[in-house]
Amino acid sequence: MNDYKDFEIHYWFQGELRRFNHKGNHLCESDALHFATLHAGVGAVEGHICAGPLKRALLYAEGLGVTQVQWKRT
Repeated sequence: MNDYKDFEIHYWFQGELRRFNHKGNHLCESDALHFATLHAGVGAVEGHICAGPLKRALLYAEGLGVTQVQWKRT
């Protein structure tokens, strides 16, 4: 049985609003940050950063130019 859900992720990258869809079992704020940085092509928020405090992951993503990451289930 397929338990995948559809999610829409929005973020800003260098002054440009971007959006993409993601399928997965679940999504959380740190996952959305990880996928947004991958989508922007600037790296990934993963490993110790993603597993650590959310504020640290947010600052790391902002340093890569990815800001205002928001997501919702569609």
